[in-house]
Amino acid sequence: MFSPAIFKKTLRDSRISILFAAIGIVLFQILFVWAMLNMGTDLLQFLSKFPFLTKIMEMGFGINVSGEFSISIFLAVCFTHAVVLSLAWSVIIATTTRTTVGEIERGTADLLLTLPVTRPQVYLSTSIVWWLAAALFSVCPLVGIWIGIQIFETDEVVEISRYYAPASNFFTLNLTIGGLASMIACFLDRRSVAIGTIVAILLVSVVLNFVEPFIESIKSIRFLGLLNYFRPVDVVRTGDWPMFNMVVLFLLAAVCWTIGLITFARRDVPTA
Repeated sequence: MFSPAIFKKTLRDSRISILFAAIGIVLFQILFVWAMLNMGTDLLQFLSKFPFLTKIMEMGFGINVSGEFSISIFLAVCFTHAVVLSLAWSVIIATTTRTTVGEIERGTADLLLTLPVTRPQVYLSTSIVWWLAAALFSVCPLVGIWIGIQIFETDEVVEISRYYAPASNFFTLNLTIGGLASMIACFLDRRSVAIGTIVAILLVSVVLNFVEPFIESIKSIRFLGLLNYFRPVDVVRTGDWPMFNMVVLFLLAAVCWTIGLITFARRDVPTA
C-alpha cells in the first residue's frame, strides 16, 4: 500500500513550505512568550476593568478569559492564534490537494496513474507526508515555548509538560483538517475550487468559535465548529486531557480520509 517513490516526490515538493512554516511557528511562539511575559498580566488586569474589551480579547483569540489566569495559561493562547493556525493549515491543505486534485487540474494525473502503483498507494503515500507535517506543526509550539522560557526570565515556573495535552489535541485537529481537505479535493477537478471550499468551511468554524462570547445563541450550534473541540487554554487551566475532543476529531479525520480514499480510487480521471 505504500509507494516510496510517490512519498519522496510529495515530500520533495512540499519540504520547503513545511520547513518554513515550522520555523515560522517556532519563531512566532518565541516572540509570543516574550510578549506575554512582558505585558500579559498587565493586559489582563487592564481588560478586567472593561468588560467589552474582555469580550474583544475573547473574540480575537477564541478563548474564555474568565477564571484563573497565569503566565502558563497565557502561553497556551498561541495554539489558537491566527498566525499559528494559518501557517499550519495552509501547508497541510496545499499538500493534501497537490496530488489528489492538482494533478488532475494540470492534466498530468493520467501520466501519474499509469505508473506501476495503485490509486490507494498514491493516496496513502501522499497522505503520509501531510501526516508528518501535521505532527511537526503540533510539536512546534512546544519547541517555541521551551526555547522562550529558556531565553526569557519568568516570575513563575512554566512546566512544559502542561502543554503536552494541547499539542496532542492540536495534532488531532490538524489531522481533521487534512482529512477534510483530502475528501473535498477528491470530489473536485479544480484545485482552486477545492482550496476555496476548504477555507470557507474553516472560516465558518473559526467564526463560530470567535463570535460565541458575543452571541448566546451560537452556543447551541458550536459543536458544528472544529475549534469547539480544541480549547488549549481550558486544557492548561484544568490540567485534564481532552480525550473526548481528541477522539471526536480523530474519528472525523478517519472518516473523511477514508471517504477520500474510496472516492479517489473510483473516480474518473480526465486525460489532458
